[in-house]
Amino acid sequence: MSRLSLTQLTILYLCCASPSLIAENLTEQNQRLDLGIDWGYGCTSAEPVDSGTRKILAPIIPQGRPGFIYLEADNAELDQQQDELRLNGDSALRKSDTYLEADQIIYHRQPGNAVLHDDIYLEQPGIRLTADQGQFELASDHGWLSNVEFRLPEHKARGNAQRAEMLSKSKSRYTDASFTTCPPGYSDWSIGASELEIDQETGWGDAYHAVLRLGSLPVLYSPYFTFPVDDRRKSGLLLPSWGSSRDLGTEFSIPYYLNLAPDYDATITPRWMSRRGLMLGGEVRFLTEHQRGALSGELLNDKVESDEHDSRRSAFKLHHTSQPFKGLNTRIDYTEVSDKEYLDDFSTGLETSSTRHLERIAEVNYLTGDWRLNGRLQDFQTVDKSLATISYPYSLLPRLSLGYNKLFERFNSDVKIDSEYTYFEHDTKPTGQRLRLMPSAGLKLSRPWGYLAPRLTLNHVAYQLDETDTEQSPSFTAPTLSLDSGLVFERDSSWFGNAATQTLEPRLYYLYAPFEDQIDAPDFDTADLELSFANLFKDNRFSGGDRVGDANQLALGITSRWLENDTGLERLRASIGQIFYYWDREVQLTGDTQEQSSSAIVAELSSRLSTNWRSSLNLRWDPQQDEKQIDKGRIGIHYRSPEQQLFNVSYNYSDQGNDKTKIEDIDLSFYWQFGHSYTLLGDWKHSLFHKRDLNRVVGLGYSGRCCWSLTAVYQQYINETDLDENIDQEADTRFMLQLELRGLGFLGRDIRQTLKDSIYGYRPEQ
Repeated sequence: MSRLSLTQLTILYLCCASPSLIAENLTEQNQRLDLGIDWGYGCTSAEPVDSGTRKILAPIIPQGRPGFIYLEADNAELDQQQDELRLNGDSALRKSDTYLEADQIIYHRQPGNAVLHDDIYLEQPGIRLTADQGQFELASDHGWLSNVEFRLPEHKARGNAQRAEMLSKSKSRYTDASFTTCPPGYSDWSIGASELEIDQETGWGDAYHAVLRLGSLPVLYSPYFTFPVDDRRKSGLLLPSWGSSRDLGTEFSIPYYLNLAPDYDATITPRWMSRRGLMLGGEVRFLTEHQRGALSGELLNDKVESDEHDSRRSAFKLHHTSQPFKGLNTRIDYTEVSDKEYLDDFSTGLETSSTRHLERIAEVNYLTGDWRLNGRLQDFQTVDKSLATISYPYSLLPRLSLGYNKLFERFNSDVKIDSEYTYFEHDTKPTGQRLRLMPSAGLKLSRPWGYLAPRLTLNHVAYQLDETDTEQSPSFTAPTLSLDSGLVFERDSSWFGNAATQTLEPRLYYLYAPFEDQIDAPDFDTADLELSFANLFKDNRFSGGDRVGDANQLALGITSRWLENDTGLERLRASIGQIFYYWDREVQLTGDTQEQSSSAIVAELSSRLSTNWRSSLNLRWDPQQDEKQIDKGRIGIHYRSPEQQLFNVSYNYSDQGNDKTKIEDIDLSFYWQFGHSYTLLGDWKHSLFHKRDLNRVVGLGYSGRCCWSLTAVYQQYINETDLDENIDQEADTRFMLQLELRGLGFLGRDIRQTLKDSIYGYRPEQ
């Protein structure tokens, strides 16, 4: 027998030629099984890293030399007759992107396998393993290992097994295995299975005779269970959800996901409600290079009888957007429910349940150069029972608009042409066509210390009305001239010891528009603009296109800012302004001529006192009124930490002389994490006008070592749109329990939308 003994050598073995040994200096990096894996914020491995135990070779094999095998050991014995190489003591083998370590490696050139003994470490793209014994075929990437612990570093997952079979570089099979995403040393949740297969190429794992355990407690058994190991999806049952509410009773749903193709999928969701029956819901989604959309629906045979609806109840929703080519965009949104109580009964959020009108819209936009074109069809389904038919909005069948905007930089001027044709349809109100033409030209002279910007606009509006007792074709032409001007003064200042710049920015805005008789013009889409600081400087006091306000007025405003020099942050902004009228305003939507000499005073204040604290104040005060001089105000204080701790308190007041629109409420909400484990959350919204709570939310969350969290939420809420009609309306109640297993999904009711509706600043993605 011919045997060659080597000591402390690094060897390059060329498997494609006759046996030869070449010494090679390899770079070593001290790494361990868990080194470099971020298990989550505040979470670390329970096992210490011993920098002297493992040696991970750097990827030093040059491209174009895939046939080379790199070997390293404290000592080696080569049996040329058996073509066998024995590596002893801190042995390592690397071929391409496969790396092996063991106390002893016996490498056979033919058939090209390695027998591994004691303290084994195996690494391939996306997976690391340790074991006691094993064998690996380098040519086929097949092998087996016993008493295995493994990691999926990219997916922050780990497990152990009695035996592992490496079926390929992306696929492995484990016997008597356990899988979890909890940090090493902890198994707050795990999936135990008699057989476990993980396919990194597809991104999914299959477990046979699987048991889901919370700690050591088994909570769910399945003869077959599939789970994701990354973000990709496949067909199968998703985790169930459950909850409880006063109107619906106990709820339970279990979605089934259909991965139909790379560009579209579907979800079918049966939802059982103990007081209502079984609801069948479904959603189809699609995404291509030029378009995306979703189609969803729900169907229920309701067990609760009512005069307001039939037993057969349903909902349907379509959303579609596309960009066939550059400059052209389309959008379709369509929502329909079977009855006006549907959203109140089955919605999952305050915002949705308070919806008054469901929009149906089809829209196309085209932009090319200085031109823009828009076409829109718009209709509504009104679901607010308190609104009379006459209060429903108009349908637009259709609205076509064409605009042109040209900037002449050399002359600091611009020319705009806006045109629009609309046909308005309504069941009870006057209907007809409207044509608007609005050419305008402006000049802006600007310097660092100020600006001057005159603008002339011509507003021409013409109608063709259907079946009207008044003039069938009214029209009017109203010019407006505005002159906007402002100055900027700066001085050095400080902000709590930091260098800052304070500005003083007075602004004057003069508006002239002669009176044009518009009494015969209908009111299709027009409303009075709410007086605010920004609206002081508008060229029309109406929104929409049916009125152009007569004006001879001067708006005066002043703003001061504190800007931090180092960061550029705006730490404080304070603004106050008022309009002074030089003649009475005759053009009105309703009521008589307004004869006030000045408007209410509006003020705004916003501050960023520190990185985490912000505050805002809006106030409207009319000194000419004998009573209710302050008719609108809002103040809010908000806190947000880098750890997403939230605290908000706000007071909102509005009194326009109508009890149905009067608002006076206070809102207090918070989402507060204590350490890395506990979260306390809540919201209290109370109407001082109605003297009752509108929304009450209280919840407690616990996060277990960054791999699971449990949140319980109790909510009582009232739909504000129904409150005026029924002061004694009983609050809806519901209880939600959500268990999130990182990498697996949610068990229980998804509470994220409820928290987003209730807690200002809450972001589910964070």
